[in-house]
Amino acid sequence: MNRGENRNPALVELILVLLFFSLSALVLVQVFVKAHLTSEESRTQTLGILKAQDVMEQWKEDPEHPEALFHVGDGWEEAPDAGDVRTFYMQCNEELESVSREQSTYEMRVNLWTETLAAGSLYHIQTQVNSLRDGKTEVVLKTARYIPKW
Repeated sequence: MNRGENRNPALVELILVLLFFSLSALVLVQVFVKAHLTSEESRTQTLGILKAQDVMEQWKEDPEHPEALFHVGDGWEEAPDAGDVRTFYMQCNEELESVSREQSTYEMRVNLWTETLAAGSLYHIQTQVNSLRDGKTEVVLKTARYIPKW
């Protein structure tokens, strides 16, 4: 009797099935990781847009006096004088709430400048949210408000 010809094909099939399931699991893990990262990025952009819109709406009430909105007690700091543009910034956490520099993962930056025209003034605001992890700009919103001379 020759024992070399008595092979069991079930073992080979089992190995092939395990290989197939391993490869499938690897692909699914990659898909779930990518979905999680996309969801996190979308959440940050949504929060950034909401926060930036909120700041802009408050600024529109009184664009001539931004100090009333961007004061230190709320976590805002003013960047050193950069000519005609005033820059305020705040360190934020994942929820875009004000935190200390050591705890921050995002920075909200607001640039303000004014154009003086013959009939009034045009006040501009640009708000952006930057990631401190990778330096990526998540959100940029701009608007302006015209105030005529009386």
